[in-house]
Amino acid sequence: MHGVILVVDDNDDLRETTLLTLSRQGYEVWLAPDGNSAKKLLDQPVLASAVCTVICDLAMANGSGMDLIHYLRKDHPAIPIIVYSGTDDTVFLQGILQDGVSDWMRKPVSRDTMLQKVRTAVHLFTLRKQQDSGNESSPAPATTPRTVSSSDIETLQEYHDGNTGR
Repeated sequence: MHGVILVVDDNDDLRETTLLTLSRQGYEVWLAPDGNSAKKLLDQPVLASAVCTVICDLAMANGSGMDLIHYLRKDHPAIPIIVYSGTDDTVFLQGILQDGVSDWMRKPVSRDTMLQKVRTAVHLFTLRKQQDSGNESSPAPATTPRTVSSSDIETLQEYHDGNTGR
């Protein structure tokens, strides 16, 4: 597995297409239909610690992408954000890079473009985590696996099943 990608979009077909595209490349993909659902997922520390990139739409009914971006910058600053938007306003899209967004894609996006941007974001996440661990006074061993309890796995499975229809 290459990492966990959280896809936040209110379009069911786009979420499923993105899931298929990324999972075929070895990524684990979690889905959220809106910003508020994504925040609930990321408020669970064990689950949030697994996410290495967020792809989010900007215009969603139940929690906008901009609200999610501000939440991520405040509470999960190491997670790179890729905005996935249908807007034609490239000046606006370039401007959101000032808000801490790592990259953006205009819908519809090609498979190759998506994969390239996700690979870059995951690499950025890895570099940020290495830098963070280097800045700690007592660095944790890099090879220590993260321990997940059975209740954490059940919580993740319930969330995943409830949001993917599985």
